Amino acid sequence: MKQISVNGYKRITKRTAERLYNAGQPVLFCPVNLIPGGPWGIGCTITKKEGRTFAQEVNAFEYYNCCYAETGYYTAFYIAVKEV
Repeated sequence: MKQISVNGYKRITKRTAERLYNAGQPVLFCPVNLIPGGPWGIGCTITKKEGRTFAQEVNAFEYYNCCYAETGYYTAFYIAVKEV
């Protein structure tokens, strides 16, 4: 995994994203070839929903957003970095 910090977001691993999701923290989902927080508001912030698992959220996101070579075929996960 590439260590990326861009537009106020830091990339995290899928395992870390799942842990944060289960703890109720917001996680930004973004297709791997796109930059989060770009001029078109790329990415989708997901928080835990009752009756939905992390795997279900990832599968739904990838089905609709990660289906072209331009965007990439899997999800990259980000968290917001707070500026001090």
